[in-house]
Amino acid sequence: MDVLLKRSAFYAVRCRRYTAARMSASASAVDVTPELSVVIVAWRAREDVLRCLASLEQYADVPYEVIVVDDGSGDGTEESVAARFPTVALVAKQENEGLVRGRNSALPLVRGRYVLMLDADTEVRSGAIGAMLAALKSPGVGLVGPKLLYEDGTLQLSCRRWPPFLVPFLRRGPLARLGEPELHRRHLMMDFDHASERPVVWVIGAAQMWRSDLPDRIGRYDTRVSSYGGEDLDWCLRVWEAGMEVRYAPQSEVTHRWQQLTRQSPFGRQSFRALRDWYYLQWKHRRLRGSLRLQEANA
Repeated sequence: MDVLLKRSAFYAVRCRRYTAARMSASASAVDVTPELSVVIVAWRAREDVLRCLASLEQYADVPYEVIVVDDGSGDGTEESVAARFPTVALVAKQENEGLVRGRNSALPLVRGRYVLMLDADTEVRSGAIGAMLAALKSPGVGLVGPKLLYEDGTLQLSCRRWPPFLVPFLRRGPLARLGEPELHRRHLMMDFDHASERPVVWVIGAAQMWRSDLPDRIGRYDTRVSSYGGEDLDWCLRVWEAGMEVRYAPQSEVTHRWQQLTRQSPFGRQSFRALRDWYYLQWKHRRLRGSLRLQEANA
């Protein structure tokens, strides 16, 4: 059934609610409240979304539902998802509003006890969801990120230490040609084996799992942050500020086709917006920088 959600005068959101919850292969009923709600925000990524949904269908090992937000793609994402995965809930926007607003628009539709935010260009692997859930159920853990892998199976650096003030300049522009300076290597945790579970300051937003009541505790995604980076850092730091821990769980593996749009155009509009976001977040979380609780995560 189509439901019109009036969120502004500029667009209409159309959400097709579930007719049945997608269940694991062993489940016998379709009306059970899902354990997990998977949220995918997509913009002109139809084939990526279909691959992501197929991986969930194959490897999800708990009762789950999926909410796909088509962010004004105009590329047939909505129609393709509806045809191939009819139990997926669709939020179809008429205009592109970005990742942050897309995620916020999905939050009222979540029914599961846990939420898995996935980028459209990810694919879960066997056992990934169960491993993230196990890590999230540990005392004091508020958010879990998996080990991310490139399509060829090699490691993708996805957990981070505290963001150094000069990182944007070290990653882009003339300074990037000098290689990876020690400050940046430490930020990317290149000295870590990425095979051990541990607390970390933050994990990138391609795949993050948390309890569904988290927005009640820390608020919705900050719409002052753009879609070009920073919402994942902000979300994790707010988890720490709420007295919980961010945890890296390498026993869970997710493939990520990382597009790195700002690296492709280091002096483009997206890069400058990402730069502004970076320093906005530095200011926003300045009091957390000296937190004793983060010392272990930042070690």
